Amino acid sequence: MRAGNTKGYGRQRAGSQAFEMEDAMITRRQFLQATAALALVPMLPHDTIGATSLHTRPSWPTFRKSTSYPAFLRAVGAMRANKNSTSPASWAYWTSVHGTFCPHHKPYFLAWHRGFLARFEAQLRKAAGSSSLVLPYWDYYYDPILPTEFQDPSSPLYLAGRTGKDVSGALSMTPFGNSLINLPRGYPYAFEPAVETAPHNPVHNLIGGAMDNVAISPRDPIFWLHHANIDRLWDAWVRAGAGRHMPSKTSSYWSGSFNYGAAVSGVARLTTYAPSNLGYRYDNSTLPTGGYGYGMQAAASAQLPAIQDAFAQPLPAQGPSLGGVGGLALGPRSTRIRIPLSADGRDRVRSLVTRAPQATSGSALQIVLDGVDVTGAGTRGGYFYKLLLNLPSGGLAQPEQTYLVGTLGPFEVSVARHAKAMAMGAGGHMAMQGPARITLPALDVLSRIWPAPLDALTLSFVRVDAGRPQAADAMTIERLWFEAAA
Repeated sequence: MRAGNTKGYGRQRAGSQAFEMEDAMITRRQFLQATAALALVPMLPHDTIGATSLHTRPSWPTFRKSTSYPAFLRAVGAMRANKNSTSPASWAYWTSVHGTFCPHHKPYFLAWHRGFLARFEAQLRKAAGSSSLVLPYWDYYYDPILPTEFQDPSSPLYLAGRTGKDVSGALSMTPFGNSLINLPRGYPYAFEPAVETAPHNPVHNLIGGAMDNVAISPRDPIFWLHHANIDRLWDAWVRAGAGRHMPSKTSSYWSGSFNYGAAVSGVARLTTYAPSNLGYRYDNSTLPTGGYGYGMQAAASAQLPAIQDAFAQPLPAQGPSLGGVGGLALGPRSTRIRIPLSADGRDRVRSLVTRAPQATSGSALQIVLDGVDVTGAGTRGGYFYKLLLNLPSGGLAQPEQTYLVGTLGPFEVSVARHAKAMAMGAGGHMAMQGPARITLPALDVLSRIWPAPLDALTLSFVRVDAGRPQAADAMTIERLWFEAAA
C-alpha cells in the first residue's frame, strides 16, 4: 500500500503475518454442531428494511477514495484475526458457511450468494462499528487487473498463494446477449448457468490460490468483491429488460429459505428477488457493452490460438452415451478431440436440436467428463480451458461465445468434488480428493450453430492463462462422452 494510506489500520499491520495464515478448517459436522449452540443473530431483520434508506455499493476505485475505506480495512483485519470459526465475527465462519451450504453448478447459485453477501456485509458493519459500511464490487469488465491494494503484503486485503492477477481472459459477453431471457439453471437460454460459467468460474481459476477451491475461496478478500460484481451483473440483467424475466414472485421457485449456519438468521428465497429487499443497490446496474473487457473478448473471438489435434481411444456407445473417447491430458497448449457418434446418436442429436427450445430441457444433451483430476503442476491455478463445441476448421463463422459449452479448471473440479461431498453427508470430506465428474449442457450451443452439419462432434479445450503457462500437463480426463437424457 502506498505511503499516506495507512491511517486507520496501523494496529492490524503489526499482525500482518497472521493475515497470511490459513483460516482454521473444520469439518461440516463440527461446524454445524458448534454453531447450533449459538443464539441466532438477526443481522438484517426483514421487517426493518422498508424503514431504512438503501445503502449504495460502489465500484472499488470509488470506494477506495471514500471515507469508508479505513473502516473496511479495520473490519477485514479484525475478522481475519478472530480465529473462532464458530462465531460470525470471524472470517473463518463465513468460509465454513460457504463450504457447507453454497450451491455451485446448481439452481439458486445467484440467489444464495446474494443472501450470503448481505449477511456478511452486516457483520462487516458490526466489526467496523459503522452502520453505513458497504461491500464494494470489482468491475473487472472495466479493469481486469487485481486492485493493487490486494497485492500489498502489509494489508489485511492480501492473501499469500495467489497465482495470477489479470482476469481479462475470463470476460465473456455470452451472459449478456438478448437470447438469454430465462434466469434459472435447467431452463433453456438461462442467465444463471451462463454467468456462472464465465466470468464467475474463470475469475476464480485465474486468481488461483485459495480462490480456485470452492471450499476455501472466501478466505481471499477478493472473493467478496468478485461476488458483489456477479450480484451486480444479475441486477443489471434484470434491469436490461428486452424479454429478460425472473420467475414470478408467486412462483414456487421462491418458496423456502437459505441457510447460512446456525449462528446467523436465514434468508427467505423471495427476499433475494431484488437487492432493495436486502437494503442495498448498486451505483451502476448496467450490462457491459464496451470498454476493456468487451474489446478483449472481441479480439479473442476474431483469432483463436493454434489448436492441436489429440488422439484418444474411442468408447463404444452404450446406455445414454451416444459416443465418446477415453484418456486425455491437458497441458499448456490448446487441444481438440473428435467425438465419434453412432448412427442412432446422430439421429438423436438432430431430433433434439431441431425441436422448439421450449420443448426440451437445457440438459437434454450434455457432455460428460469423467475421472477429471488436477495434476500437481496444475493445483495452484492461474489458468483454465474454454470448452468450444464444433469450431469450424476453416475459421470462425460466428463469435467465439457461440460455441462455448463451459469452462474447465481447478475451480470446476473443486465444485464437482464439493457437490459429491455434500451429497454424501458424514464422511463426505473424502470426496474432496480424487477424480471428479463434470457435466456440460450442449443443446443450446448446438441449436445456435444449427444447421451446420452435426454428423461428427469436436470438442476444443482452449487454454487461457493469467500469466506465463507452465510446460507440464495441468489436468487429466479418464473418459468423456456425449449423452442424451432419458
